[in-house]
Amino acid sequence: MPDKLAYNPTEAAHALNVSRPTIYQLMNREIDRLPNFKVGSRRLIPVDGLRAWVKRQADENAGGENS
Repeated sequence: MPDKLAYNPTEAAHALNVSRPTIYQLMNREIDRLPNFKVGSRRLIPVDGLRAWVKRQADENAGGENS
């Protein structure tokens, strides 16, 4: 079976190690929304979109931490 093209919110939450409600908050926020689309009544998060979103978050926050 090929790799997944999209995650449901539970799978995305597991991939990011956050809660499902956090995923829904990220999908519904105004700025830098977590990419998602609807199939029937289901919300899905494209895997490539999730990776790009994570990279943007990491790039934007890279200078903010004092390690």
